[in-house]
Formats: sequence, C-alpha cells, structure tokens
Amino acid sequence: MSWKLVYTKQVQKDAKKLASSGLKVKAEALLRVIEEDPYQNPPPYEKLVGDLSGAYSRRINRN
Repeated sequence: MSWKLVYTKQVQKDAKKLASSGLKVKAEALLRVIEEDPYQNPPPYEKLVGDLSGAYSRRINRN
C-alpha cells in the first residue's frame, strides 16, 4: 500500500526551527516511519478534529 505525505506551508517554517533545535534527524526518521506505515505505533499519533479532520498529528520530542 502506498501513502502520500502532504506538507503545509507551515512546514517550511517548522523545518527551520527543527534544524536549529537539533531535532532534524528525529524528524527525518519519523517521516521515514510514516512513509512505510502511518498507523505504526510507536510513535503514537492522534487524530485531528475540526478543519483538520481526517489528518493525524505526531509529536517529536528531544528524548
């Protein structure tokens, strides 16, 4: 099965922040996991509501 990652305009701003905070490697690893299977757990995900209904959120931590 194939999945499609969709990036918002906000991602460009957030990518710069991730790089400067030292989380770029973790973000790239998470994107690879999501490409393979977006419902893989861990890492945990949460279903979004409202305008973002149908989308999911993942958190990237320093740990």
